[in-house]
Amino acid sequence: MNTPDWKKLRNEFPTLERWTYLDIARKTVPPRCQEQALLDYTRDVYENAGADAWSALNTGAARSALAQLLGAKPSELAFTKNTTEGLNIAAHAFDLKPGDNIVLTNMEHLANIWVWKHWEAKGVELRFAEHRDGRLPLESFLEKMDGRTRVVSTAYITYGNGCRVNLPELGAACRERGVKLVVDGVQAAGLLAAPLSSLGADIIAIGGHKGLFGLTGSGIVYCREDLVNEVRTPFVKQPVAADSAPAKAYATSQFDYVRVAHRFEGGNPNFLGVKVLHRGAEFLQSIGLEHIENRVRELTTNCLKMLKSAGLKTQTPQAWEERAQIVNVMVDDATGLMDRLREKHRVIANVKDDALRLSMSFFNDEEDLEKAIHAIRKETAPRAAA
Repeated sequence: MNTPDWKKLRNEFPTLERWTYLDIARKTVPPRCQEQALLDYTRDVYENAGADAWSALNTGAARSALAQLLGAKPSELAFTKNTTEGLNIAAHAFDLKPGDNIVLTNMEHLANIWVWKHWEAKGVELRFAEHRDGRLPLESFLEKMDGRTRVVSTAYITYGNGCRVNLPELGAACRERGVKLVVDGVQAAGLLAAPLSSLGADIIAIGGHKGLFGLTGSGIVYCREDLVNEVRTPFVKQPVAADSAPAKAYATSQFDYVRVAHRFEGGNPNFLGVKVLHRGAEFLQSIGLEHIENRVRELTTNCLKMLKSAGLKTQTPQAWEERAQIVNVMVDDATGLMDRLREKHRVIANVKDDALRLSMSFFNDEEDLEKAIHAIRKETAPRAAA
């Protein structure tokens, strides 16, 4: 596949005509295919009483498109509202006992802490792997694990400084010990090319409103195929006996919850959100995740070089294998700077862990980085001098 025309693809994002947008780690700006999906949905409801818009067949097709894009089987994906719902499914999926423990990290988004807190009242201990200079190497997890560890739950890409956890390595260590690995994968989906099935995780929760170009209120959860039938779920129907007829109606019926990840879904799906995710998956597939990852690597590497040249500090790892699309910048009054960047320079960034967070996708370019870093220097230099 030829290298994509990044400039042409940038034109698919109208927001970029007016704003320098470096905040995909919070939410994406919509490509034109998202707008078209919204229009098609509404038009079908108006003209065809929802024959296409509310089609379970289309929901199945969307599931297959996302599975192909992300490197999973359709039977391993369930539609959810967001990352938190996927993590919450995982946090109630296993039969833990008093005295067991769950290992999280001290770099987690609060959502990946809250969903596990209910276990403490049942005598299960929550432990926290501690980062080392903003990294989470395997040793950080191993030193908190013991013979009573039942689950490890971590972000693939941390939301603050963008540290990437070596999931295949961690997954192998968990399998050796009979420990389940749950992953917050939202910051990686649609940006990194590694197939979900290669990461060594048991369950991966992904919101759709970042790299997948979906709407808020839409997402997916991946559950490893041979685990789908074992995990607990509060929803409609428990899995049927192993010798029953193979499950096949997940593509055509809302209520066949047998031996596929669809059993984690309850009632009607978010048809509009699913439609938009489907279009987003097709758009990403037309570009290629390997191309996207290479472009994000190029942009973030250039960003780190520009920050260094400008005398600005970051906590983001230099090695690509330890990071992804997020680069943070250590500044005083990061929140005030974020506001000034928006109001005075039309640069959109965010603040996490008291640092300014820049996050980029293939739709960004070097001019975006130059403008943002020039604005940061302009807004921080007078304060530094003072």
